[in-house]
Amino acid sequence: MRLEIEVLEDDGRQLRALRRWLMRDPDTAGASLSLRDRHERPGTMGGGLELINVVLSNAVGLGGLLLAVANWRQSRGNGAEVRVEHRGVTVTVSGADPRHIERLVRQLTGPSAEAGDDTSDPATLDRPQA
Repeated sequence: MRLEIEVLEDDGRQLRALRRWLMRDPDTAGASLSLRDRHERPGTMGGGLELINVVLSNAVGLGGLLLAVANWRQSRGNGAEVRVEHRGVTVTVSGADPRHIERLVRQLTGPSAEAGDDTSDPATLDRPQA
């Protein structure tokens, strides 16, 4: 499972700090974490900002990854907005509540993510699924 993590409004320092945090966090053990320039992502203009490219061996580790990101945000006063993308589905990590993390996992691994459907309406991503 491949994901991209982006820290918004960042000069790259926050993203590098997040990567260091994730590399030390036991919840992300086994994940491959690498930095890459945004301009390497298809459909973007560039600008030198970086992303964390994450490879998980399976979706089971996704909850741990999202929880680690939420904990990093909390350690910094929840200042930095962090987005995670998987196959065209983008979610914002905004809290460490287990129900929130579970909802984000469902959104990233749901039918539109599995199909690679890029037509998901971002406005509906934070709504609980029935």
